[in-house]
Amino acid sequence: MLNNFFRLLIILCCAGGTAHAQLTKETVRQHIRELLQTVTDNYVYPATAEKAKQHVLTLQEKGAFDTIQKGERLAAALTRDLQTITHDLHLRVFYSPTGLPKQENRAGPSPEEIDQFKQMLKGANYGIKEKSVLEGNIGYLNITMFAPLDFCADSLTAAVQAVINTDALIIDLRECGGSMDPDAIPFFSGYFFDRPTHLNDLYFRNTGDTTQYWSYGWVPGKKYGNKPIYLLTSGRTFSGAEEIAYDYKNLKRAILVGEQTKGGANPGGDMRVNDHFGVFVPNGCAINPITKTNWEGVGVTPDTVISAMKALHKAQLMAVQHLWQQANTPEKKRSLQEALTAIQKAAPVYKQVQFTLKGFENAKEVFVAGSFNGWTPEQTPMLRKGKEWVAVAEAPVGKLTYKFVVDGEWILDPAHTQTESDGRYTNSVKQVQ
Repeated sequence: MLNNFFRLLIILCCAGGTAHAQLTKETVRQHIRELLQTVTDNYVYPATAEKAKQHVLTLQEKGAFDTIQKGERLAAALTRDLQTITHDLHLRVFYSPTGLPKQENRAGPSPEEIDQFKQMLKGANYGIKEKSVLEGNIGYLNITMFAPLDFCADSLTAAVQAVINTDALIIDLRECGGSMDPDAIPFFSGYFFDRPTHLNDLYFRNTGDTTQYWSYGWVPGKKYGNKPIYLLTSGRTFSGAEEIAYDYKNLKRAILVGEQTKGGANPGGDMRVNDHFGVFVPNGCAINPITKTNWEGVGVTPDTVISAMKALHKAQLMAVQHLWQQANTPEKKRSLQEALTAIQKAAPVYKQVQFTLKGFENAKEVFVAGSFNGWTPEQTPMLRKGKEWVAVAEAPVGKLTYKFVVDGEWILDPAHTQTESDGRYTNSVKQVQ
């Protein structure tokens, strides 16, 4: 059964927009009071929650929120201020102008809400962005999310079976924001371990219980066996995606290629604060059975550190080179050498690209994020030079999509009219030549 997280997600993603009511000082104080109560009652570390509460109250007394009149701005400010103390990127405040559903006296979401959620997942192909076979008989799976197992099991099975006869596998988690279901990763992992393997434990404050999670012993279709696996990571890889990277690295089941991951190991769920504000509260923490700790706040370090946009090409080379070394016939070595030559010839070409944003002289922080940096703003800060914000970054030749992030607000490039929609967001576009 779907929980409150999915129900609130449906409201936020599927509801139509309405007029935004202007906040007053009194309503802002009320929202803050109710929010802090929700956080302190549920956050996994009570002492940390209390420190965060006092920090926000101190800022409030200094008038930090007095000029805020929009719900989105208040949510962004409170998210920033809570994270300043907790350093927990899962802890996020959100605002809905349409109103959030009441949670009391409901056993679960309605059939209509479940159908909306299923349609949203279907539109994202249940998180399977790509499944293919690359040069050298290397399997490739690009997974952007792990949806609830009830909905995504068939898609995960089909994805693995599509690459089951390859000699090595690249699992791309560079765009993966995590898992919606604690059983999805154990199910997926069942294809890559011969027997049930202890992956991770989750402790939750509200019950005091710790639950173990093991890879599934039986899964539909064929298992992948002990063939080599390469996991691609980026600064955008988060939460459940980091768990897979952390688990497989410590179990020596995969080689990680890419960037340090984002650093979120505390699971939780969306909680309704009032009619228009909610908060994702981490009320648990991951405990790895090998390290007895997790990746919270530090991320997962790849075995081979390289820019995320170069990670796929690097992993392809590594996989084919490994297979070439293991090949036991001249024919196989010759075939793999041809594949290696083809991959090297197809290496992407990169150029330096300058981004310029005029105005916004009162902004505190400006970043640029796009296809060139995995949509990770922190990787490309912009510097104020005269009347402009400027940044220079490396990007592959071809189409580049991007946005500027000004004090937390994502905006299109005012100087470029060319845009492109990916079905959910509209982004600015430029050609790198």
